[in-house]
Amino acid sequence: MKNKLVFLIFIVFAFLLQCGKESNGENTAPAEAEMRSLDAVSEKKVAPSASRSEESIEQPSVENQLGQVFVPIPTSSERLLEYQVQLSYQTQNLIKTRKDILGFITKYGYIESSSAVNADSPYMSLRIHIHSEKLYEALIELDTYGVLQSEDISTVDHTEGMVWQKIKSNREKIRLGRRTNANNQTSANSKNWQAIEEAVTDSENNLDQSEHEIWKIKDKVKWATLTVQFSTPIPPDKIQVPTYKNAFIGILNVFLDLTYYLIWMIPFFLLAGILYFPLKKIGKYFKK
Repeated sequence: MKNKLVFLIFIVFAFLLQCGKESNGENTAPAEAEMRSLDAVSEKKVAPSASRSEESIEQPSVENQLGQVFVPIPTSSERLLEYQVQLSYQTQNLIKTRKDILGFITKYGYIESSSAVNADSPYMSLRIHIHSEKLYEALIELDTYGVLQSEDISTVDHTEGMVWQKIKSNREKIRLGRRTNANNQTSANSKNWQAIEEAVTDSENNLDQSEHEIWKIKDKVKWATLTVQFSTPIPPDKIQVPTYKNAFIGILNVFLDLTYYLIWMIPFFLLAGILYFPLKKIGKYFKK
């Protein structure tokens, strides 16, 4: 009896264990299937975004491999920088570009010099001064007038020079004040009056020179210098057919020139013919 009871308990325990395994397998299978579906959805979402990011990267064209002009990063206003920019562009229509650049100059600054040649290979070269505060905007607008071929952007830092000129100016103001006071306290009959007057004049001249140097530095910082060149694409070689009519015209002109000079020589020939026989007789006479 006890053996039967133990056997029955063992069968029930085995049955329950088997049911637990099946329930666990059924639960894990949907979970794994759900994870696979989520991975597939995420891959579908990532793939279009990745393709869009690759498409968003603009590849430079063959004609414009250099891209747009490099725009300098604005620096702190504490630095006194003079910008010097040299640019070279290629344009398809130089006449239209010239008209556009004239409007560009009146918008951003003034022109220092310009030269243009309209020949088989037309080109235009300009030297322009642009407001430094509008330099970045001007460089971006220049890119609309042609394809950038070369660029050279450099700066000259005048911060140190400005500090030195201000020190000199302040020092000369102090000297001028001292010498002016000394000059006011000295009578015209004093021996030192002339030397003090010359010292005051030197201080005034040095102060004027320092102020002028400060103005020149501010002017250089205020205006950026742009040297811009525009050219057209090199045209393909052409077959040049000479004008044959010019050859016949040249031959005719040479013939007419010869006849012209022959007409001038006719009187000399007649005179030589008239004098030939008398001179011949005279020569025979002297020989005898």
